Amino acid sequence: MKGAISAPFSPLDDHIKNSSEKDHRIFFELMRRNNPLDPEKGISEAAATHHLNQIRKMIVAGEPISMILPAFPGKSPNRRKTLSYMPDLAERLALDELAGLCRSIEDIYPPGAVVEICSDGYVFSDLVQIPDNRVTEYTDELKRWTSELYPDFFAYFDLKDAYPQLTDLARMREVLTQQHGEAIDSISAQAREDAGARSMYLGITRFLFEDYRGMREFSGFSNTAIQKRARATAYQVIQRSNAWSALLEARRPDAVRLSIHPQGENSKKFGIRLVPCVDIWRTPWHSVAVKRDGQIFLERRSDVEAEACRLMFRNGRPCHYVYS
Repeated sequence: MKGAISAPFSPLDDHIKNSSEKDHRIFFELMRRNNPLDPEKGISEAAATHHLNQIRKMIVAGEPISMILPAFPGKSPNRRKTLSYMPDLAERLALDELAGLCRSIEDIYPPGAVVEICSDGYVFSDLVQIPDNRVTEYTDELKRWTSELYPDFFAYFDLKDAYPQLTDLARMREVLTQQHGEAIDSISAQAREDAGARSMYLGITRFLFEDYRGMREFSGFSNTAIQKRARATAYQVIQRSNAWSALLEARRPDAVRLSIHPQGENSKKFGIRLVPCVDIWRTPWHSVAVKRDGQIFLERRSDVEAEACRLMFRNGRPCHYVYS
C-alpha cells in the first residue's frame, strides 16, 4: 500500500526514545487490532504522523493517554433489535473492551489512559425517537457500572455539559447546529460525490429504516413512506453528529479520537470494534448479546428469537441470550 505505515512506526524523536519506544508503539498495535475494517491494514503516513504527534505530547508531559469516543447514545427503541431501553450485556462487554485497552496501555505506560465517553444521545434523540429521560437513565447506568468496575478509566461528557447555561435540550441542539453544523445541501452533495460519506449515509439510513419499522409510531406507514422518512432524517443525524464531532475537536484538540465507525487509512480517527459481530456497522445499542459456543456476539433480537435460545436476566432485567 503506497504511503502506508505499519507497526513499528519510526523514526522516533529523542523525547519518545527516552520515554520508551514501546510506550507509543503499543497504542498503534492495539488500535490496529481493533480496526473493524481490516486488522492488518496500515495507516497512511499523514494519519500516522497526526496520531504520533498527539500521543507524543502526552507521553513527554507524563500525562495519561486521553481518548474521546462519541458513542453510547441510548438503546434503540426498536424491540425487534433490543431487549429494553436500558444497557445490558452488550454495553457491558463494550465497556470491558475499552477498559481492557486502557489497562493494556497502563501495563506499558504507568500514567495509563482514560476514555471519555462523549455520549451523543441527546444530540439526536428526537430524530431516533428515544425520549430524553431514557437517554438519562441509560447513561446513568453506564456511569454506575464504570464507577464501580473501572473508576480510573472512564470520564463522561454530553450535550448538557457542553451548554450548562441552557436548560432546554431542544435549544441546546439548535445552538449546536448553529455553531458547528453544515448545511444539509452540503451533506447531501458529499453523500453523492464521496464514497465514504455515501457509505455513512446509507448505513444510517438503513439503521433508521429498520428502527422505524419496529416502532409503534410508524405502524400505519408503508415501507416506502418509512424509507422516505429515514432518508431525510439520516441527513439530519449526520449534520448533528458532525456538529458534535466539531464541538469535541474544538474542546479537546489534543485527545486521540476513537470512532465506532470503520475508518479509512487517511482518517484522523481510530475505528474500533467494541464487540464481535458479522456486520461491522452493528453496535451494542442496536443489538442483543448472544452467548454461543463459548463466545459472545451481537445480533438482532428478532434473529435470535427465531432460533433455539434462552433469555437470561440480571438484577431482574433482561440481559442476553444463550444458545442451547
